[in-house]
Amino acid sequence: MGDISPPLPGPLITHIVLFKYKSDITWTDLQAHFDVFLQLPKTCLNKEGKPYMVSMKAGKNQSWEPYSKGLTHGFILEFAAQSDLDYYLLEDPIHAAFSLAAKPLIEDSVVLDIHDKVLFGPTPTAPLISKPYRGS
Repeated sequence: MGDISPPLPGPLITHIVLFKYKSDITWTDLQAHFDVFLQLPKTCLNKEGKPYMVSMKAGKNQSWEPYSKGLTHGFILEFAAQSDLDYYLLEDPIHAAFSLAAKPLIEDSVVLDIHDKVLFGPTPTAPLISKPYRGS
């Protein structure tokens, strides 16, 4: 019988990030950026020293539809709980360093966080934090 993971409690939080990279960056810089980005599920650790990102999907826009608005790459990250996503966005030092290094490469971005099949209700408020938010 195959290895079956126990179900996660509740629906996953899906963090969707779409980027338009600057046209003047080098392929070497872009590849180095992707290399670090794709390792985040392994390198981002919670306060107990364990990985907390459930999954990541990443890729270049492959749509022929004329609605991409110039966004070139998409990343879909899944978290088991809102608290994990909040930690990723606000406290994780690995993600903080990655975001700081990525900022000069990115011309535009769109970020959405969704809970599967939650289509109505209030917009969440940001958690109370003592330090400035630095972006996805």
